[in-house]
Amino acid sequence: MTQDRRQPQRTCLGCREVKDQARLIRFVRSPDGVILADLKGRLPGRGAYLCNTRDCLAAALRRKQFDRAFQKACQPATVEQLAGKIAGELLEHLVSLLGMARKSAKFVAGSNAVLDALNRKGALSVVVLARDISPQIGEKVRRKAVLQKIVTTELLDKAELGRILGRAERSVVGLPDGKLAEAFQKELLRYQDISGEC
Repeated sequence: MTQDRRQPQRTCLGCREVKDQARLIRFVRSPDGVILADLKGRLPGRGAYLCNTRDCLAAALRRKQFDRAFQKACQPATVEQLAGKIAGELLEHLVSLLGMARKSAKFVAGSNAVLDALNRKGALSVVVLARDISPQIGEKVRRKAVLQKIVTTELLDKAELGRILGRAERSVVGLPDGKLAEAFQKELLRYQDISGEC
């Protein structure tokens, strides 16, 4: 007989809604009063939770909810500072997932290879375009990806994508369906929510 394992519930400091802990970002206060995002849930100390949005972050800072949650004054912080740190960490995680794709050889790189893969239904589930991809190639890739309802995003530049994949410059990378692509999509949504990028 299987038991229903409910996720621990936490209240967002911003909107005050109760949600599954896994859907919120955990924050801790460092000994010197700095508010730290604990994206991996490993930092010691009392935790405070927020939805992964700038609105909730702004509301929590405006109402000094971190001071209340930690029962101590925190160093002043702005939405831009905290959102920037969170977005930076999430981007690092996205880069590490692309690195894992390289190690497991579960990726397609280069505009021709990705366009070929997009001609086969179900071959890819994520397409990452470099921010400096040529407009013509970018449009061609996007059009094919949209037809198959494939998640498409712009991250990094050609040199960075190539470096992560251990190759020369790459303007586009595709990830096939699987756990790695699922993890990438989940982190990408979190990154887009907090960074405001699409």
